[in-house]
Amino acid sequence: MRILLLNPPAEHTAREYVDPDNPSDHGLLETEDFGLFPPLGLLYILAALKENAPEHEVLFLDCIAEKVGHQDLALKILAIKPDLVGITSFTISMFDVCLAARTIREPFPQAHICLGGHHPIAFPFESAELPEFDSIIVGEGEEAFVALTHAVAYGADFTGILGVYTKESIKRQRHCANDPRFLTSVIVPPAYIKNLDLLSSPDRSVIQHLKYRSIVGVSDRLATMISSRGCPCRCSYCDVPFKKYRQRSIISVTDEIRGCLEAGYTEVHFYDDLFNITPERVVAFCDELTRRGYRLHWDFRGRVNNVTRESLVRAKAAGCRMISFGVETGSDEGLALLRKNTTIDQARKVFAWCRELGILTIADFMIGLPFETSADHVRRNVDFLLELDPDYAQFSILSLFPNTELFADAARRGLIDPERWRQFAAAPRADFSVDHWEEFLSLPELLRLQKESYRRFYLRPRYIWRSLIATCSWHEFSAKMQGAIKLFR
Repeated sequence: MRILLLNPPAEHTAREYVDPDNPSDHGLLETEDFGLFPPLGLLYILAALKENAPEHEVLFLDCIAEKVGHQDLALKILAIKPDLVGITSFTISMFDVCLAARTIREPFPQAHICLGGHHPIAFPFESAELPEFDSIIVGEGEEAFVALTHAVAYGADFTGILGVYTKESIKRQRHCANDPRFLTSVIVPPAYIKNLDLLSSPDRSVIQHLKYRSIVGVSDRLATMISSRGCPCRCSYCDVPFKKYRQRSIISVTDEIRGCLEAGYTEVHFYDDLFNITPERVVAFCDELTRRGYRLHWDFRGRVNNVTRESLVRAKAAGCRMISFGVETGSDEGLALLRKNTTIDQARKVFAWCRELGILTIADFMIGLPFETSADHVRRNVDFLLELDPDYAQFSILSLFPNTELFADAARRGLIDPERWRQFAAAPRADFSVDHWEEFLSLPELLRLQKESYRRFYLRPRYIWRSLIATCSWHEFSAKMQGAIKLFR
């Protein structure tokens, strides 16, 4: 049996910022401007198939990285002739996902097409109803997709596989809504990996020819990695599908790093929702890297309330180049409303430590928050970020995603239509856009403030000089020039 794991084209992704006064304005920065990253979930499933279903031929196609549009995909599908296809998804990409499924179905009507990724977790019933798919996987796919593969290959019933659902079988699960036994907010029982150390490392052999990158990285030999899944935090804007936190052993993580180094990767970006769950875990990881003598650049996403100076000292010594912190806003009152469980004093202290130790910092910041009642209020919050003086800043306009506390709050206040997303999930279309909190400031005003904030931060003479003298590679210089062009434009 020929199996295709597909990351579909991204030609019609739902737009995050649509200015009704200027529809051609996509906002200052779009998602693709931040880099190109491999679909790690598919690479995990690829490794699981090679280990547990070696009798099948498995092919992998990342349409985004290989610049394959829908027309080109049709030609590739004719050459591949798949019997089983697994397609990864996000809700905002569902129009493209459905187009890709139709492209496969037309020449190969008997192929089994399975939908996985984030979308069926967020909208399981709507996903199962989509006519383009024979099955969906709700949850983590390493075990479920392998079991589905065996069932499809031998004509067996697959509706009893945990996490695998069809239009008919999912109807039996409606009584499970809000059942506290389940590990997530998902309203059907999900496929779920308890022991992450039992998983094989992602199979990167199929992406060796591709140049994944980060706009804040130093090379085009970038590997992404996770040392944990889930997040124990309860931020009011977050739609992470699996909140139950599980971590891999330090030995497992450093063994995977060894494989990346042997494959020629020089930089590792940890994609965990929360890498520094405790300072002690960071120290243990750094100690193992040092013991093994591994030399590489690595960075992670973390929280300022889980940092000690000693953990930063050890991280720097072990090759940590950069940390991205979710600062989000500039007051303790605002942080409390976002349920961050952090303070601005913690942020001040941690950013000062990083500056002292030579660890680069990214401050992730949001504007258009429910408590920002005027443009001046937004500017005062941005003042705090300028005070922190990070090496990079990302200013996002708050997006209201389903299955979050802020989405529910906005719906209760009548600021958004709570059914828009569900209607889109049931019938994806190309003109869908994301909701924002526009109680006090309209989206056109927020877009102007976003651009103003970027320029206030990046066009400071001191910042420009410091950034130029710190540039250490052509990749880094090129990325900075692209960003500068956007700012001046």
